[in-house]
Amino acid sequence: MLKFNNTNTEKLEKILTKPFVLELIFILGTIFSIFTKSIYLQYTIKLKEPPFSLLNYISVYIFLTSCILVFFVALWAPKRFKGVLLGLNILISVLLFSDTLYGRYYGIPLTIPILYQVGFVNDIAQSIFSLLKIKDIVFFIDIPVIIIFIYFIKNIRVKTNPKLILIRSIAILLSLVLGISVFNITTKRIDRSRHVYQRKNIAQDLGTIYFHGFDIYDFVKQRIIRNKPLTDDEIITLKEFYQSRGSEKSSYYGIAADKNLIVVQVEAMQEFVVGLNIEGQEVTPFLNKLKNNSFYFNNIYHQVAGGNTSDAEFMLNNSMYPTITGAVNYLYPTNDFLSLGKVMKDLGYVSYAFHGYESSFWNREAVYRNYNYDKYFSMNDFELNEKRGWAISDESFFKQSLDISLKNDKFFSFLITLSSHHPYDAFGDIDLYTGEFEGTQVGNYLKSMRYVDTAIESLFKELEERGQLENTLIVIYGDHSGLYQDQRGLTEALLGLDGSSIAWNKIQKVPVWIYTGSELEGRTIEKAGGQIDILPTILDLMGIHHPYVMGKSLLLDGPGYCVKWDGSVIFDNYYYNNQERVLYDNNNQPIEDEGIISEARAKQEELKVSDIILKKNLMKNGRLSEILE
Repeated sequence: MLKFNNTNTEKLEKILTKPFVLELIFILGTIFSIFTKSIYLQYTIKLKEPPFSLLNYISVYIFLTSCILVFFVALWAPKRFKGVLLGLNILISVLLFSDTLYGRYYGIPLTIPILYQVGFVNDIAQSIFSLLKIKDIVFFIDIPVIIIFIYFIKNIRVKTNPKLILIRSIAILLSLVLGISVFNITTKRIDRSRHVYQRKNIAQDLGTIYFHGFDIYDFVKQRIIRNKPLTDDEIITLKEFYQSRGSEKSSYYGIAADKNLIVVQVEAMQEFVVGLNIEGQEVTPFLNKLKNNSFYFNNIYHQVAGGNTSDAEFMLNNSMYPTITGAVNYLYPTNDFLSLGKVMKDLGYVSYAFHGYESSFWNREAVYRNYNYDKYFSMNDFELNEKRGWAISDESFFKQSLDISLKNDKFFSFLITLSSHHPYDAFGDIDLYTGEFEGTQVGNYLKSMRYVDTAIESLFKELEERGQLENTLIVIYGDHSGLYQDQRGLTEALLGLDGSSIAWNKIQKVPVWIYTGSELEGRTIEKAGGQIDILPTILDLMGIHHPYVMGKSLLLDGPGYCVKWDGSVIFDNYYYNNQERVLYDNNNQPIEDEGIISEARAKQEELKVSDIILKKNLMKNGRLSEILE
């Protein structure tokens, strides 16, 4: 047995205080630190499902990217690399911690376009607090140890000669080249075509460090692309899409012509709450009855991407697809659009947009001016006489918005609700007992939906009392999912799902009601569709032509479909999961049908069309019209 006498201690001290050994310990420690935090992130935001294991490809990729990043930075700053690596570690820790909070809410790490949003963290501070976990200390617990280690090295006063710096730099360079080579070889198995449609897949397949590196590269590339002219292929893609569009009208065309228009976008409302009973009580009793004299669409999938609520607003106003990453509101706030606000304004309507929160949130103030609304009303324009959730209650919001809207003979008002925003903890007084879900986020969510139901009922009563109900076309729809991956288990228990990914994906639907007046007998339409189809349906009912909408009226005869932003395509009887490259039938069973799969891939081209229009700002000065002539 080795005895640590004075001689051995002195030898060990000499070894450990050699410059090369100290620097090697520091570099390996930094790699281990970044690797550990990245692995933790994969599991805590469910990019990787438990059980935890280091014996998988993703662990190898995260280790290699951690090595490449540390070696590159150490090579870049050979003389002061310890301080630079400490700074890198702190920066990565803050970034991964932010990824964790954002990822628990949205299921994806942060992107450059999201970081563009300077006030984003402050704006959702309440939700962030609810997403914190004690174990998140893993992101920062090592920082004091590293600082002490650097101080220890400094006090030893090791003299580093130029020859040693050169040897170290060569060793790091060789390690960097080796790391990149091994990474490129081992990642050839990855199907990178999945990454085109959903950035989350990059983080799932290759880790968050790579995800951020790719995101920075792509952000810079997009800035360069924006200034390039259209290619011949892009022009062909645009022409083929719009030439394939029919000009058919539904049998309901123009039945709501000249009516006032109110569109209500409901925060976090999913379709499964409609008709849902819990402990013998209806969650949405008024909205259940509203189906009796409205068009009700029960198979509409949300199509939001990185912009979440703002993406839903974008699709309602423009019937175009959101961007794959980030938010249109921040990437293209100065683009020109032929929006619903502009269309209605040109027809003599006064167009208003209302939201009871800060005007800077999701960059709405800039965007709505560019949508040609006459005015955007935000938090400062309302009397905060009743608070519910983040700000003004939906009931007060509706009443005050109507007070403003009804001053005009012809108006279009776009109302974006707020009360039912995550984390749903402002509804303890709501009279809805949720049984085993009482006190959970799922139970609170159901109570928030009961409150929304009551608030919408008050909107209808207010319109009726003022004699405007029959003169108003009212559209109500949900903006995005309300319960995310962190609540998946309880949600599946509530709905009796089988735990499969396909069953989970198929509940990511939003309800849509369109009320045209009491004379209409209610009709439930079960064809598949997406939020991109809501605007064409409104225009169909009001007898208005719009040449550039990408969706189709849900009132047209024939089958429907929905293209999700990740490239998945939902048909009336099939679901093509683009992540798995598998086609499912209505019983959630995988099937093989090359005809339907080919059709799904053809539908994916719509994402490219929308992307080209956005990136090149083709609505400006009639450029799209010139291309299509």
